[in-house]
Amino acid sequence: MSQGQNIHSTKVVSCRLGDIAEVFAGVGVSREDTLDRDGEKLPMIGVRDLADDSVAAVHDLDVVGFSRPEKAEPYRVRQGDTLITGRGTAMKFGLVSPETERAVASSNIIVIRPHEGVVPAALYAIVSSEAFRPKIELLRRGSTTLLSLSAKDLKKLQVQLPPIDEQRRIAALMIEAREAYLTATKSAELRRELARQLIGQRLFGSEIER
Repeated sequence: MSQGQNIHSTKVVSCRLGDIAEVFAGVGVSREDTLDRDGEKLPMIGVRDLADDSVAAVHDLDVVGFSRPEKAEPYRVRQGDTLITGRGTAMKFGLVSPETERAVASSNIIVIRPHEGVVPAALYAIVSSEAFRPKIELLRRGSTTLLSLSAKDLKKLQVQLPPIDEQRRIAALMIEAREAYLTATKSAELRRELARQLIGQRLFGSEIER
């Protein structure tokens, strides 16, 4: 961030992502750490746990055994963190909610943790926007079957950060849109399940076995 600019500016600020957020990859886990054995099991976030602007809740995550649980502490996510897939064919994003807080980010996940004065949901909206995604895509390297993204490269991306009041408005719209989408999706799933049960009762006199 250039001299004289700051995140509390009343104007749009052009800065690097690393100037306004901590950006880091999750913890690498050895094969022996994943074995089912005595020791503390911690919920871990993987690529499949990011969907629809959300991250799976702690109780829905796979658990991984750590012989030294303290090793995972720096990689526990916080509410408001933006998560991006660091490896894989599809680039996915998720905003950490209270239901996922304190889970551990795996090495396939990059965490973007906004600094004080940056509204988390606004930063998420910027980074995951259709305008910003192509910039991230250009940083991904590898084959068509496995692309990787570096936290170091991601830090260098230029971001246009709006004034704090505008950030709050963007954040409110972001959260409202996400909640509306998730509510609609859940309602559609419930209607489909109800229809499935009714069809089973009409055709076979009982619910279809799942």
